[in-house]
Amino acid sequence: MVRYHTLTRIIVAFALFLCLFSPIEASAAVSYPSYNYSYWENTDPSPLPYTPEKVIDGRGTSYGLLNSPEDVFVSKDNTLYIVDSGNNRIIVLDENYELIQVIDTFQNGTSTDQFNDPKGIFVTEEGSIYVADTGNQRVIELTEEGEFIREIGAPQSDVIRTGFEYHPIKIAVDKADRIYVIGRGVYDGIIEFDSDGIFTGFIGANRVRFNPIDYVWRIIATEEQREKMALFIPIEFNNLDIDEEGFIYTTNAEEDTSTPIQRLNPTGEDVLRKEGYHELIGDLEYAHTGSSAGTSTFVDVSINQFGMYSALDIKRGRVFTYDEDGNLLYIFGQLGDQVGTFRTPVAIDQLGEDIIVLDKGNHRLTVFKPTVFGSHVNQAVHYYNQGDDQASAEYWKEVLQLNANYEIAYIGIGKSLLMEGKNKEAMTYFKNGHSRSYYSKAYKRYRQEILREHFGLGMTVMVCFFLCVASLITFRKIKRRKVSGVENGMD
Repeated sequence: MVRYHTLTRIIVAFALFLCLFSPIEASAAVSYPSYNYSYWENTDPSPLPYTPEKVIDGRGTSYGLLNSPEDVFVSKDNTLYIVDSGNNRIIVLDENYELIQVIDTFQNGTSTDQFNDPKGIFVTEEGSIYVADTGNQRVIELTEEGEFIREIGAPQSDVIRTGFEYHPIKIAVDKADRIYVIGRGVYDGIIEFDSDGIFTGFIGANRVRFNPIDYVWRIIATEEQREKMALFIPIEFNNLDIDEEGFIYTTNAEEDTSTPIQRLNPTGEDVLRKEGYHELIGDLEYAHTGSSAGTSTFVDVSINQFGMYSALDIKRGRVFTYDEDGNLLYIFGQLGDQVGTFRTPVAIDQLGEDIIVLDKGNHRLTVFKPTVFGSHVNQAVHYYNQGDDQASAEYWKEVLQLNANYEIAYIGIGKSLLMEGKNKEAMTYFKNGHSRSYYSKAYKRYRQEILREHFGLGMTVMVCFFLCVASLITFRKIKRRKVSGVENGMD
């Protein structure tokens, strides 16, 4: 009996050792319900689209615990880069989350250099690593192996306003090697450098939020009162991502704005498609008092390979995923300390179909795997963007098997039927999906279809009708003439 208890203690102790000194493998269970919004803006239950699969915090690894990480980036070859800001380093992992290298120092000329509170990272298709080295007020470019290439300092130009301070926090690079930098406290727009690191201007400055009442008060106020009033200045950006076509997706630093997510073209104009049921503002229902009051506050956005983008809400710890038309596809996440929840989520990216969220508050990175429901939605959108409407419709049908109230699936199936020329059936699905625009399009085609099908019969009926009318008119004329002739003979 003593040996049995001793063996039991050994097994328990070994299990605790594995838990404490191994990367955390997350359970599929989560501590929050899943939901989505209906056409009528009601909160409806929904199958969970993603569940946590793995938590990475550096525990039990050679590189040690993460400390206030600020950014994460997944390169084209599925290499993972974590900006471990509290430790002033970049951790590089492979697609299996195994360590490749740690970049904490680099040779800059004749001296050894290091980061100071880095907050952003971007890796080009060629493998060049760009780091927003915030504390050192510069952008650092490194090779794939972490060797120093160059540094880009503060922009120099006559258009730079007085008092401008350069603290780069996020960065992106397009295929032409143009560098886009978001600076802390910079409301002029995104800072743009050319491939040589020369400042070329600001793009995409947000419009000034104008309040007429504040303007009137500013006119009648004294100089001292005006100094205490808030300035009419644009909202600053807080993060960005860039898609395959070179369009820049951005998020804004303030809540209650009409454009928390934007898609900027090369001229800085917002061209984000907003054809969904609702505004692209995250939660539609929310408290108006308390710490979680107000609309969602997005801090990052990530574009994936399925023609969708996901926005990360720091206020309530949620991920909102939209398709390219602006339809809200699914929601998951919540604030908390349990696996699958966040304390201070700051960055989001995607590795294949997995969604990765970096939590600065809990000092960890959580990998989410799609459920059957989430995967079916992803595949349906993916095939639609690839032009395979039939395959897309098959996945939408599977989605409806899991959630009969999923209105976007009805629209997806309706689009497929519309492409097949089954206009009447498409009308039924568009009606169930509350899509007035597509229903009108299907109805117009169905009406044309009916006209084509019955054109011959219709024309025959019309010709016969006109012949009958003509014959009747002729007959009456002849009859009148006969009657008139008889009357004249009698006279």
